[in-house]
Amino acid sequence: MKNNSALLVIDMQNVYLPENQWSCIKMAEVINYIQKKIKDFKKNQVFFTQHIAFQNPKGQWKLYNQKYTDINSNKYLNDNIQELKKYLSNDNLFIKSGYSALSNNDLLETLDKFDTIYITGVIAECCVLSTIFGLVDMGKKIVYCRNGIAGQNEQMERAVTKVLEELSPLHIEFE
Repeated sequence: MKNNSALLVIDMQNVYLPENQWSCIKMAEVINYIQKKIKDFKKNQVFFTQHIAFQNPKGQWKLYNQKYTDINSNKYLNDNIQELKKYLSNDNLFIKSGYSALSNNDLLETLDKFDTIYITGVIAECCVLSTIFGLVDMGKKIVYCRNGIAGQNEQMERAVTKVLEELSPLHIEFE
């Protein structure tokens, strides 16, 4: 791995596992891929996000909180998946409330130190895509790790890939 690269693991939380409300396809494969990919990076090059609902939401986020009260209040659903917990620390876990991982200013500053960001996690068509566009705007090279990203279904995953192919190879590479 290049010295100036980082691995970003977005929102790998229990709510996205197959048996839960926001299940994503191929989660077992994505978890396995991420565990292997982490080994390609130094510890200080791997970062995780966790989505937690806004405590004091504004605008549409108030409606989001109302609609998903049962999920937002469920500690298990919001928790990180068990298989990745061993990699988490206070130094590499960033809490976010918006879709983009860059809504956390500390993570934004941390990622700004790297030239290339490898992207994994969930949901392809939401938090992953939102984060990618922000990273592109920051001038980062993105490596979209297809086998390390899950969407709600194959159609949504294909749609995201189609959109991102328009930014390739200048901004996005696929792995």
